[in-house]
Amino acid sequence: MSLLHDAIRRLETIIADSGCEDGIVKLCVNHDTDVCQYPKGVCMEGHFGGQTGQFITREPVRANTRISFMFGAPLANPKQRGAAGAIINAVSAFLYLTRKLHPCTPDRYAPCLAELSREVAGKRIYLVGPMPVLERALGSQVVDSPEAADLFLVAGDGMTTDAGVACIDEYRGHKQMIFLGPSTAGVSGLLNLKHWCPYGR
Repeated sequence: MSLLHDAIRRLETIIADSGCEDGIVKLCVNHDTDVCQYPKGVCMEGHFGGQTGQFITREPVRANTRISFMFGAPLANPKQRGAAGAIINAVSAFLYLTRKLHPCTPDRYAPCLAELSREVAGKRIYLVGPMPVLERALGSQVVDSPEAADLFLVAGDGMTTDAGVACIDEYRGHKQMIFLGPSTAGVSGLLNLKHWCPYGR
């Protein structure tokens, strides 16, 4: 089972018999909000109980759906996985399960990138998900294959593609991984994964 399935099972346990599982999450696209500089895509938002969670993706979904849609679902394609990511983030925000579910403001992009560059200095990096900013900033540190990497940097969309899911599942527990930005905050919080978002809100 994938990383997302593990996070969903954890969330299902947390909200069991609370009534939240029957709650409706509204999924929409917000083109006007601040977004993390690292992932590539548009901002899909999940709204639940007055709270919002973001997920940056190239395949956004617009729908109203129950939280329980995720429970036991195969999540067979990137759209379903992205929707699950947004739902996880919105519910995590509502339940205060994790912090920093909203991005920093653009004036914090440069210090965030500088700090991340220092954090990964001297390591061979594999990027899971499209991240043009890091491709440019990390230059020769970025490697083309996961086998050659010391460290994986994972964006939200990296958790949704077939290749990204397979890569994370194969190397989780064997290679160091850092999950970047608000898109990955809910999953990271539920599974105690290393999360990078120093200026998130």
